[in-house]
Amino acid sequence: MTSIAPAAPRLSTITIESVHKPPPELIEVPPEILSQIVNVEENSDEPTTIFKRISRWMRIFLRKFHGLHEERPKRLPWHEYVWSFLGALLGIAAVSFLHFRLLDKHELLFLIGSFGASAVLIFGAPRSPLAQPRSLIGGHVLSAICGCTVRVAIDQFEHSTACALAVAIAIIVMQLTETVHPPGGATALLAVTTRPLLPGAHFLFIIMPVLTGATTMLLIALIVNNLAPKRTYPSFWW
Repeated sequence: MTSIAPAAPRLSTITIESVHKPPPELIEVPPEILSQIVNVEENSDEPTTIFKRISRWMRIFLRKFHGLHEERPKRLPWHEYVWSFLGALLGIAAVSFLHFRLLDKHELLFLIGSFGASAVLIFGAPRSPLAQPRSLIGGHVLSAICGCTVRVAIDQFEHSTACALAVAIAIIVMQLTETVHPPGGATALLAVTTRPLLPGAHFLFIIMPVLTGATTMLLIALIVNNLAPKRTYPSFWW
């Protein structure tokens, strides 16, 4: 009588199902909500004049100031504040250490103010589309390119116009490339206002501090956010 060998135990694997959900809309109001705002009563029997059109537009414009009366986000559990604090502390400490201890003596930058705003997003709201690696790296680098280009082309003629153009162009470029990262606007502005110490070093700003600093912040975000039991970062890479 042949004995049947017991089947080898199967190793269980953890699979994460990909859930394709549309990203939250950050600009346009849904049509059904917008219709409640623009639905200004008017008598269709009367002829529409230019003054009535202006009046209707003004009423719609002023009604938008009332807001959508949406519910604000609720307060987070206490442990999330701990992880946000720890992430921001380590992220900014890393770029600050490299700046003040290693590069400042060589008159090089590694720390800029827009990294503080990035810390708010990647550690305070790590699931936001604006905090993902594509936006973090792409938003900063593309904004720096816009700012440096505007600085070289226009800043020598009109400083205030160069500042405004750098930020405006950076926003459009980030929107077109799907890399919107709000601190990128500050990076574009800093690219215009920060004075290089070496002649011809305008575009060095893109590599250092922008690319190197943003990459350092990303590495800290990957470590800290994934150490937290209820966090996973990133939501997507590209």
